[in-house]
Amino acid sequence: MEIKEWIENLPEYIPGKTIEEIKIKYNLENVYKLASNENILGPAQEVEEAICNGAKTINYYPDSNCTKIKNKLSKKYKIPTENIILGNGTDQIIELVCNCLIGEIENIVISDPTFLIYEKAALKLGGKTIKVALKNYRQDVKSLVDNINKNTKILFLTSPHNPTGTIITKDEFEYILNNVAKDKLIVVDEAYYEYVVKEEQLDTVKYLKDFPNLLILRTFSKIYGLAGLRIGYGISNEKIIKALNKIRLPFNVNSIAQKAAAIALDNEDYVKNIRQDIIKEKEKFYNVFENSGIKYIKSYANFVLIKVGKNDKDISTDLLKSGFIVRPGSNLGLPGYIRVTVSLPEINKKFLKMLVKTYKN
Repeated sequence: MEIKEWIENLPEYIPGKTIEEIKIKYNLENVYKLASNENILGPAQEVEEAICNGAKTINYYPDSNCTKIKNKLSKKYKIPTENIILGNGTDQIIELVCNCLIGEIENIVISDPTFLIYEKAALKLGGKTIKVALKNYRQDVKSLVDNINKNTKILFLTSPHNPTGTIITKDEFEYILNNVAKDKLIVVDEAYYEYVVKEEQLDTVKYLKDFPNLLILRTFSKIYGLAGLRIGYGISNEKIIKALNKIRLPFNVNSIAQKAAAIALDNEDYVKNIRQDIIKEKEKFYNVFENSGIKYIKSYANFVLIKVGKNDKDISTDLLKSGFIVRPGSNLGLPGYIRVTVSLPEINKKFLKMLVKTYKN
């Protein structure tokens, strides 16, 4: 059987290693996953109860329209439900967007490095990718805009950016909106939005009424603790959402994920507490790094990018052997770094002690 050539050439997404995999490989009793930026605390208790109760109705197909969640998001953001789409994670919405706009002569513009799924979704359709290098670990807004050409269909942005954790400022965002033609779609991936301190959170939703070429992506996978249920959403103008829904598979979001997400939206105090805890723990990371001479990038998300030198893979392996799963920068387009998810205080303390020891050796 001959596989299509473009599939053979497609870049491969490398997921984080599982806890069980590392336990078996290194004969460890305790392993801590700090590689995929999950919320280790999991969802709020009310959400866990909704998940358990949801099992009673899994013999029925889910609501294909995700009505309850749309109604709650509509109220939260003060927008019509027609401006909202739910997906099997935001990955699916990214693919739907590319399916709607990208063909063999079209391209997308992205930062380099960034989340791999943007590139994969375009390449699968025969599209091209224009990559713009980061500048001081931040998205180079002016260069991104300057690299848009007549065949560009989508500009992908992330804020906070993955894997660096930096953000796009209000002035930078407005520069993009005002300097990108209205026939180009601007996608802002805000998977880590809720981790940004309130004073620096950019209300991108308010720009939708004046910029119909804007699509905002957010998720329940990160701060809400529902990564295993795969549910995210997009907000844009009605025309774009209608097109995405036409090619969306029916029943793409399972019923338990819908029940959990709907209850999660009622637990904003939980989100606030998680954000405060992560901010507090990041400060401990920074203090240890500064006292140990380890360089890092200030992060607005729930992870930190740490400079460890040329041997990032060796350090990652040494940490693995000690029970800490981290993401090597070489897998993210940033060799010489590791990306680490901020976890519980007791786990963070153990990790930082081991990192300093490994780094100095």
